[in-house]
Amino acid sequence: MGNGYSKNAFIIGVTGHRNLPEDKIPAINQSVKDYFSTMKYERKDFEITVLSSLAEGADMLCAKAALDIGFRFVVPLPMTALEYRKDFSGKTAAMFDCLLSMADEVITVTPEEAEPAHPSRGFYYRQAGIFLVNRCDVLLAVWDGMERDSPDGAGTWETVKLAKESGKEVLRIW
Repeated sequence: MGNGYSKNAFIIGVTGHRNLPEDKIPAINQSVKDYFSTMKYERKDFEITVLSSLAEGADMLCAKAALDIGFRFVVPLPMTALEYRKDFSGKTAAMFDCLLSMADEVITVTPEEAEPAHPSRGFYYRQAGIFLVNRCDVLLAVWDGMERDSPDGAGTWETVKLAKESGKEVLRIW
C-alpha cells in the first residue's frame, strides 16, 4: 500500500480543528465512531491503525474513538513530546499524557522538507501533516470545510490540500 506498514494494514490519518464548537462535538464524535465501526466491519481482514498527532480537539477526539474500538494507535509528533506538551495546559495536558501513554507507537517526525534557518512551530506541525498524508490510506478530516491557507503551511486545510494533491481519499466530518 505504500504506507510503510504491512500489506494487511489500513491506515487512517487524522487531521482536524483544535477548537470544535461545543454544540457539534456530540454529532462529530458519533460520526467518527460510526466511521470507525464501518471500517472495522469492511476491513475485518486488515490491521487498522489510526495516526493522530494528538492536538487538542479533533485529534484527541479521534484518538479516544480509535482506542475505544481497539484500533492500533500511532502518534506522529511534530517535535519531542516534552516540547510539544508546552502547547497544552490543565485538563488538555492531562488528556495528552493519558492518550500518549496508550499509544502503540510514538514517532517524533523528521522533517521531510528543508528546514528553514529559523523554523516556526508551524513548520514542524506541517511536517507532521506531511507524515500523515504520506502514510495514510485515507485522511479523516474533522473540518468545517473552510479553505484557509496559513503562512507556514500548517493546519487542517493545508493537510487536506496535501492529501488531495497526493491522490488520497479524504473523508470530511463536521
